[in-house]
Amino acid sequence: MFQKMFKQATYHTLSANRMFRLLPQVSTVGFLPEKDVLINHVFQSCNFSFILRGCGEYRLKGKHYKVKAPCMLIQMPGEPMYYQPDSTWSEMFFIYPAETYQIWSKAGLLDPENPVREMKNANLVVGQAEALQKMLMLPNWNGDRLDLLCYSLILETWEEDRSQTLEHTIIPAIRQRIEQSLGADIDCNELAHEFNMSLSSLRRYWAKYHGNESFMDYRNAYFIRQSCRYLTETDFSIKEISEKLNFTDQFYFSKKFHQLTGFSPMQYRRKYRNPYLF
Repeated sequence: MFQKMFKQATYHTLSANRMFRLLPQVSTVGFLPEKDVLINHVFQSCNFSFILRGCGEYRLKGKHYKVKAPCMLIQMPGEPMYYQPDSTWSEMFFIYPAETYQIWSKAGLLDPENPVREMKNANLVVGQAEALQKMLMLPNWNGDRLDLLCYSLILETWEEDRSQTLEHTIIPAIRQRIEQSLGADIDCNELAHEFNMSLSSLRRYWAKYHGNESFMDYRNAYFIRQSCRYLTETDFSIKEISEKLNFTDQFYFSKKFHQLTGFSPMQYRRKYRNPYLF
């Protein structure tokens, strides 16, 4: 499936325009439908390799790991890396600057004790990867969307059978609860009570998947993404957008948008809306 859907290509993406810089900035994205080479190299970057077809081996710190698609491999800066397919495999890879290592490490997403991660939801990953390559084939890249999509794909590799662990049930529900309350303050004690856990347990589960990102940081980032999408991709009025994001007061919506972006909603729409869509 990967070979049919993807073209071999490498995209250098640090030059993409970014407004918010909320997430680690991906520097290179690559697609290799028929990779057949041994990698024996010390990288000066943080890399994530999605293996979507094929099998092979991976060695790290004297340990040997079997690679079998679908899975993801990690490569850390300054560490000797050795991995190769048995014959060929299909790979999508993201490269981030070495200075992002602390971000990934603190979030638990670049764990040397778990360098080969099985993907339980490969079909979803492939679908998002297809959207990513389509985005990269456009002449002008939106760096914020690019970083978000790459980050989301990395997070998808952590999704397991949600019936096996409590946090896989709780975390999506907490995210949804926050996303539905963009116009209200977040009461952490009330949130913990709603999910029948202590405040410390709630924060521990949240930090496992979101690192140092607070509930408010997550809410604000989601608010910006959704607001910008509606402003640039639809002709909804400001009042309609505020209602879709569960604000009872469109003026409060506009004030919040200005506080977080430095633009009024109409200024942002005039500056970034694609005139060819409407």
